[in-house]
Amino acid sequence: MALFRSGEIKEPGGLRPGWRDLKWGDAPTAAMELSHEAGEDSTYRLKGEDLKLDGAPVEGIYYSYYQGRFSGVVVEISPNAADHVFKGLTARWGKPSRPNAFIEDFFWENKSHGVEATLAMFTRNPSTKAATLAVQSKYIKAKRAIAQGKDPGRL
Repeated sequence: MALFRSGEIKEPGGLRPGWRDLKWGDAPTAAMELSHEAGEDSTYRLKGEDLKLDGAPVEGIYYSYYQGRFSGVVVEISPNAADHVFKGLTARWGKPSRPNAFIEDFFWENKSHGVEATLAMFTRNPSTKAATLAVQSKYIKAKRAIAQGKDPGRL
């Protein structure tokens, strides 16, 4: 299964919208198990999913939904696999931005607008060296902020 769904993009490589075979806005699949629900937010796990990223084992993959629409994914990565996963992401998506040289937070953003706009963040815990990868729909994130009365430009 490919990391991101194939489809037309404006530039070769780079961060593509969605995750594996899911695209932003999709409904949960029959193979997903609800693991948490709070208001309009829900989190699922995919039954029988191969918990690997770039060939490295990961500890968990969690699918986020807002109003029943796929809005993001969070991947928990062990300290032993973090470097391998980061190198794979950089090879595929290009060099990330790093706003603070003292904090291991790395960001990728595609140049798409609207429903295909995507943001990814790889962050490493300085104590444990475990990492988290979060990939999310910028469109659904902004829609959620507006519904909560927040300014989406300040997120």
